[in-house]
Amino acid sequence: MSTWAPATAGTAQIVALIAEYLDPRANQREMLGRLERCATFPDFNLYLAHVLTSEEEPGRREDVRQSAGLLLKNNLKTSWTTTMSEEYRAFVRETLVRSLGHGSRLIRTTCGTCVAVIVRCGGVENWPTLWPALAAAVEQGDDNSRDGALDALYKACEEVNGRLDVKVPGMSDSPAGVLIPRLFALFQAPSAKVRQQSVGVVNMIAPCWPENHYALLDTYLQGLFALANDPDNDVRRLVCSGLVMLINVCPEKLAPNLRQIITYMLERQDDEDKDVAMESCEFWGAFCEADLGDDYVQILREFTPRLIPVLLTNMAYQEDDDEVIQAEDDEVNVGREDRDQDIKPTFRDTKDKGSQGDEADDGQDDTDDFVWNLRKSSANGLDILSNVFGDELLPIILPVVEQRLRESRWEIRESAILALGAVAEGCSAGLLPYLPTLITFLLPMLDDARPLVRSTTCWTLSRFSPWVLQCARPSNDPNAMPQQQGMEQLNTLITAQCKRCLDHNKHVQAAACGAIATVLAEGRDTMAPWAETVVQTLTQALGMYQRKNLRNLYDALTMLAENIGPSLQEARFAGALLPGMIHRWDTANGADPELFHLLECLTALIIGFGGAAGQYSSGIFTKCNAALGLMLQRRVAVQRGEIPAEEYSVDVVICTLDLLSGLCEGLGPDIETLVAQSQLREIILACCVDESPGVKRSAYALVGDLARSCTAQLNASLQQFMELIITQLQPSNVVSMTMSVCNNASWAAGELAIRTPPDALRPFVAPLAQCMVQILDMRMVNRALGENAAITLGRLAMVCPEDLQSGLSHFVNSWCSALRRLRDGVEKEHGFQGLCKLIQMNPTAAEGGLGAFVEAIASWRVCRNEALVATMGQLLVGFKDHIGAQKWEIVKRDLEPGVTRKLAEQYNV
Repeated sequence: MSTWAPATAGTAQIVALIAEYLDPRANQREMLGRLERCATFPDFNLYLAHVLTSEEEPGRREDVRQSAGLLLKNNLKTSWTTTMSEEYRAFVRETLVRSLGHGSRLIRTTCGTCVAVIVRCGGVENWPTLWPALAAAVEQGDDNSRDGALDALYKACEEVNGRLDVKVPGMSDSPAGVLIPRLFALFQAPSAKVRQQSVGVVNMIAPCWPENHYALLDTYLQGLFALANDPDNDVRRLVCSGLVMLINVCPEKLAPNLRQIITYMLERQDDEDKDVAMESCEFWGAFCEADLGDDYVQILREFTPRLIPVLLTNMAYQEDDDEVIQAEDDEVNVGREDRDQDIKPTFRDTKDKGSQGDEADDGQDDTDDFVWNLRKSSANGLDILSNVFGDELLPIILPVVEQRLRESRWEIRESAILALGAVAEGCSAGLLPYLPTLITFLLPMLDDARPLVRSTTCWTLSRFSPWVLQCARPSNDPNAMPQQQGMEQLNTLITAQCKRCLDHNKHVQAAACGAIATVLAEGRDTMAPWAETVVQTLTQALGMYQRKNLRNLYDALTMLAENIGPSLQEARFAGALLPGMIHRWDTANGADPELFHLLECLTALIIGFGGAAGQYSSGIFTKCNAALGLMLQRRVAVQRGEIPAEEYSVDVVICTLDLLSGLCEGLGPDIETLVAQSQLREIILACCVDESPGVKRSAYALVGDLARSCTAQLNASLQQFMELIITQLQPSNVVSMTMSVCNNASWAAGELAIRTPPDALRPFVAPLAQCMVQILDMRMVNRALGENAAITLGRLAMVCPEDLQSGLSHFVNSWCSALRRLRDGVEKEHGFQGLCKLIQMNPTAAEGGLGAFVEAIASWRVCRNEALVATMGQLLVGFKDHIGAQKWEIVKRDLEPGVTRKLAEQYNV
């Protein structure tokens, strides 16, 4: 129990502050600053909980109380496990649970939101009194208490992904086991709201169903069956959601009633409520992806003649669909400026540096321009079904599609075109004889009067692009289309799609850009003859597109740069595209959240153009330096409170650093003159100590890229860079949030090491090597970081072997294990060259890791460095002779048969 009590004056001050914050006339920036300063007081969260729940002032405004709760929720996310004492945590927990039955639904649901945040931050197992309290409220509480408990339960399940099957101190069963029977009892409650809540919570728990309550799944299924025709739309939707969940969790429970369930889901496809219909439609994809046995699949096969027409019907647009309204509005209001609300938010997808290929991070780029609905779900279901049943669906699909393509209503024709695209992959073999005819038929649809017919045709044709591209390549198949005819067909397709990229309708522009990006990604060098056509089209688009579609255009340009190959490396192509990109950069707001898309695209183009971009490189380099200098000044001004936070953009800093890395790659040693005349070294040093992991990550990547192209320009600050890298790679800093920073720092250290004279490198060898060895010994380290550490250790050993040879026995095993995982290439050679040097200097130290060393050598598929191959062979023979035939046989006995065979064939040992 907590003994903390609020002071009346303190409560009044908090209430007044929040009320002022809610006043639309208040200076919001100033008020936020005051609230943030309040958050530094240890008991501020306790006052917020008190204001949210206290009944001392019945007339207190509800919006003030709710705002106190929302501030509390946000503060708890950062302070619950870091700065709050156990006494204060106890007060907040007790206060919130006591108020889950508050008379105001707004207050009790806000309390439920805070409870859920605490469960996420503190863990299900660390609030043992919560679950019995919620169970009691669900089972015996009044209407308000039950509502508050169910609301808190649902939100808590959302926060922990339904994982309530957890051992909790003092409870004989898990929270899931305690709650599930009590929730079942509410499935038939008179209140539709209670039925919704109880089914919703059980659906959330279902994927993590407690094993010791497996029998209760039958009760769950019976409860869903009993609600199948509930008059409440949301209850029926949740029934469908529950059945979808069960087909993944325990399909064997559905098996005895599978035909009835499929029939029910088919009926719900025509439900009066579109959300119910959409949820039932999710069943088909879930069924197919559950990887059920042939008997189950055969049952679904029986229903496909009924199911496919239903899906095709539900794929048609309705005139009141938002997408229809927007597309038709664009058709009427051609050239209207995009509004801020038209621009979707995005998240950067940055990459790690390293020898084994760039590995994408877990960031995501959310560019979807639609909301998931019945139409999308039906098309997705048809796609998945076609991948399960393949060509056998065509006799059902094609007659319906053919009939719909002749319809006068555009919505019906468009749904038929969408259906062809949906089955393009799954039914590709059966469609093959029809594809030339289908493409010929679809091409005129690109000129349809209705924009959504044009845009869907772009997408469907892009789904056929793998086959079209294959026809344009040489083939030994006597039945294949002649290559010349395939080239003509591909030319027709690309020309038509490029024309649609310049459509007056923004919706069509986006679809056509996506189609061009697809054919570029899949066609690669096959697309080389159309480089000029695509460049001309995208150059025109760059001049005409508004903000909303620029992102789609940048994606297409990036695919062009990354896939079309050396044919892009012509000055005329760079001259066509780069001025427009630079102009877009010049006219963009320096902190525009869309600016980083432009910079990422420009980076890809600079790399793709290579030396052909030479005449623009100096200007781009200068702009990068200026942009970084400005942003770093703004960062300081924001920290001082002199300018709004929105004027500084971390993403722009990251992308500008990445663009400089792209210039390094594109220009190579030619970048040295530009770097020598700039303050770039000082800017990078500042970025390497930035508080943002993303900024540091890109800064260290740039250090490595500059080391490869102009090491001399880093020499003046070599000590500073090395000390920063050593600090970054200390074990306490190698955590999940900074793993990519550490990866790039390790990579940069190796790139510097191999290009630095031994005398200059020597002061840093021992501490750097210690960092690499510690990384290699970590169990949960990111694979890319472990590989880069192994390479960097090899590079240090190549340059200064005498500084490392005495410690070889301590790290030879972990080092060899990491080297074994590397792909063949120059970086792997460097790792092995360093290792071999140390072994040559101190062979005795390697004896304890002889087995690991032998396995590492056998991991090579082809080593192109003949001197290294000879050295490895000499070491193997030397070890064999040194330890004797008997011990060598013992070493070989622990090796895989493939390893011993390879060693015998290649090295005769």
